[in-house]
Order: sequence, then C-alpha cells, then structure tokens
Amino acid sequence: MIDLPSRLMLFTRDFTGRGADSFYWFHDGQLQETDAASVVGFAGIVVCHDFWMIRDALFDKTGTLPRTIVDVDELRISISGVPEDRLAREKRDVTTHLGQYGAEQEVCDAYQKMFNKGVPFDGVIAAQAATALGAMYLDLCTQAFANGEFERFFTVEVPAYRVLQLSMSAGISIDAAGLSEKRCQAEHDYFLLLKDYSAKHDMPLETPSRRTIEAKLLLEGFELDEVSVEYLLEFVPHDRDFGGDTMALLALDTARRVLGSLTLTSNSTRPVVDVFGSRTSRVQLRSPSLQNIPKRYRSIISAHDGAQLSYVDFDQFEVGIMAALSDDEELKRLYAAGDMYDLFANTHLDLVGNRKAAKQLFLSYAYGMSRKALVDAASSLGVDRQKAKEAFRLFQRYEDWKKSVWAEFQRTGRVTTVFGNHYRRSGGGQLTGKEQRSAVSQVVQGTASLIFKRALLAAASMSDVRVVLPMHDALLFEHTLAETPDRVVDAFEAAMTDVLSARVTGKASISDFAERELTFSAPRNSEL
Repeated sequence: MIDLPSRLMLFTRDFTGRGADSFYWFHDGQLQETDAASVVGFAGIVVCHDFWMIRDALFDKTGTLPRTIVDVDELRISISGVPEDRLAREKRDVTTHLGQYGAEQEVCDAYQKMFNKGVPFDGVIAAQAATALGAMYLDLCTQAFANGEFERFFTVEVPAYRVLQLSMSAGISIDAAGLSEKRCQAEHDYFLLLKDYSAKHDMPLETPSRRTIEAKLLLEGFELDEVSVEYLLEFVPHDRDFGGDTMALLALDTARRVLGSLTLTSNSTRPVVDVFGSRTSRVQLRSPSLQNIPKRYRSIISAHDGAQLSYVDFDQFEVGIMAALSDDEELKRLYAAGDMYDLFANTHLDLVGNRKAAKQLFLSYAYGMSRKALVDAASSLGVDRQKAKEAFRLFQRYEDWKKSVWAEFQRTGRVTTVFGNHYRRSGGGQLTGKEQRSAVSQVVQGTASLIFKRALLAAASMSDVRVVLPMHDALLFEHTLAETPDRVVDAFEAAMTDVLSARVTGKASISDFAERELTFSAPRNSEL
C-alpha cells in the first residue's frame, strides 16, 4: 500500500443536502473538476482534508468510499506525539498550517471562506491552496518516516480509517420506537440519581461542573497539582464513593443528551468517527457519541433485516498487555488463571467479593500511584496495611519495567508503543507524577489501540461480518452465520497474541452489548 500513487482531492460541499457537491483533482499543478465515481474509483491514495465532511456524500453517490484515504490533518495529528494537537484541531482548520508550505495568508483566508461557502469557488485560489496541501502531505510523510510512524500509519491507521468510515457512512440502525422509551427511561434515571447524589454528597441539585468537582475534591483533602480530576475519580477510593457516584452521574447525563440528539424520524444514524481520537489512538465517535451510552439503553441499536448483532470484547485486556510488556511472571499467572481482579481481591487483599475495589487498587498501582498513597487507599477500603504492602511487592518485574518507561521518557523526552504511536514530553526537569502516569498509559493504552485495530481489520475482512460500532476495546458487529462470532473471537485473540509476541495468549469472548430486558407474559386466568 505504501508504494501506491497518490492524488490530491479538493471538494466543496453542498450544505443544503441536495447533492450538488463538487470534486476536483489536483494533478501536475493543474486543478480539474471530476465526479464522485472517479474519486472512489482511484486505485491509489486519495489525499484530502476534512474528509468527514464529504464522506457521506461520496457514499450516497457511489455506495462506497475510496480504497485508501489520507486526511492530512489526521496524518499530522497521529504522528506528532503532541496531545494538544488533537484538542487544537477543534478550534483550527487545515488552513492554519498551509502558510508553512508556501501559501500566502490571503490565499489561506480566501480558501477557508471558499471551503465554507462564504465566497464563490475560485480555481486560482484553490490551486494555490492545493499546492501547499501537497507539500504538506509530502513533508508529513517525511516526518512520519523519521519518527518511526510511517509504517504504522499506512498499514494500520489508514486501513482502519477506511473500514470505520465506510461503516459509519452505511449507517447504524436505530429502533425509533425503542428510542422514545429509552429517552424517557434515561431522563427518569438521571433525575432519580441526581436527587440521591445531591443528598448523599451535599452537592447542588444539578450536574456538577468540573470546577464544582474540583472544589469538592479539594475540600476532601485531595491535591490536584499532580493528578487529573479524571484520575482521582476513577482510580482513587473516596469516602462514600464520591468518585464512582460522580462518574455514574456524568455518564447518565451524557447518555440522556446522546439519546436526545437522535431523531425519531429516522431509523439510522451516521456518526462522525475519529480513528485517532485520543493521545493513545483510541477510536472515538461523535455526533452522536454512541460509545457513551450505558448498557441499559443500548438496545436502541438494532441489526438490519436478516442479520443479528454480536459483541466481542477482550478479557482482562490491560492486565494481559501489562504482563506481556513487563514479562512479570506473577501478572502472567494471574492473567492466565482467570479473572485477575477477583483473584487479586480474594487471594492477596482479603477483599472477598469486592472485585471493583481490587481493580481500582491494581490499576492505581499499575499506572503509578505512590506506594504510600496506595497503602492508604487500600487501608481505607479495609485492607490490612501490611497485607497491602505485601500484595504490591508481588509485581517486582512490572515495577522495574514501569521505572524503565519513566527513565526513557526522562532521557529521550518521548515514549512509544511496540509499533509507533509516540508521545512527546512538553516540559523538562524531573518527571512529575502526572508525567509518569501518562508515560505508562501511553505504552499500555497505545499498545491496546494497536491490538484492537489489528483485530478490527481481521474481523472486517470476514465476508459475513459487518462492522457496526467500535467500543474502545470491543466491537459490535452484524452477521448471519452461527459460527461467525467464534471466528471473530479467534481473530481478536490471535491479534493480541501476535502483537505481544506470544508473551501472553490473548483472551476474548462474546458478551452482552445491552442489558437483557425482562419480558413478562400476561397471567392465565387460573393464575389470577
């Protein structure tokens, strides 16, 4: 694929939805109008920007998408190693970068207005912008090669991009009747939870803002300088489970807003997908963010006629990756033996039946919580302090590996996964606790993203599989044959085993995507 020819494509979108979109090839310094069929039929790499804006128009006209698509902004962000680039993209467009590649500011401004239909199309301006875009693409490819990102981008990110964009263009089926019911249920659940949350934690009767959460954490004695709010809520034990309750309320608030954004007049939705949606390359959906709907409301997603839905998920994914990367024998043993968090709770912490607390403590440790804070947190959950100290001494090899990641980050200013996807340090001096956790997270979660995308591509290549919805480390898919789910599980397990060089054997299974809904039949007269 890397040796394929490339051609730059520009477009202007018809924002009225009447199909009057325009497409242009830029080749040998010339701009030439073309059509959607020519774009999707090109055998090489279609280079463009803001592909998400024209994706559905191409699909609606042709029933497919180009075989190989490179959005220059996606390329720039995915190889930079700078997390802020992802956030800044929401505020800037590609024209802010064209000046580095020879475009005058007047050209950038005019092209931006033209692209957004603020002024009529001007072929001269478009050709000058295209020249800069072409130079940008070539320079980014050079940077990708120098940073060790070139092969990953073109052999993993680009194919995954096409699979997911094609899936989203085809649309996700929505049960409109079920949607109305779930909207009402989510509103009801939210206000009940909000009432309980407000009373339990002495909080205002409203969804807490980030500032309100920070104030509450400070009041409870937490330090915010070295940790993020998200880390404190998810990994650190709280009195009366403030962290867990806050996350549950925020998730429910998001769910009701997502459900409210779906239209009752349509039986499908076509989300925007960011295939490199986070620093660690996790896939993220937006408009609507269906990944953020809790299981109790997910039954609104349905299969097409004649097909059925199945949901494949990695088992103990993070633990398996940590065990393989560190070569820690105790982690390998716990991972292979079954549910690691149950085993850790029962055999090492005496937290019998408290899997959630054991998982919280282990991941706090795994991502870099200090030993003292860790023992304090375990003690607050009822674990004997000496037992807690002994439990976390079991993973010495993992501890050494974690320190080696920190040392690399300190020495070189960057860390990377087993196959590209690096993260650059923005400051200097000794690593902060937050930087230490970010470094370990980058390696573990970045490797998880690579495994997932390899598994996604393997599943998508099966003739009976239609990709429906990526869920971070799991996949909802359609199929018609009874044996297909087992084949997808095998593909997921093989991808994990292969990426991790067989240091562990990957584990995956078919699980419930949505909560099973109880159905009741009317009682017979004799039962009244």
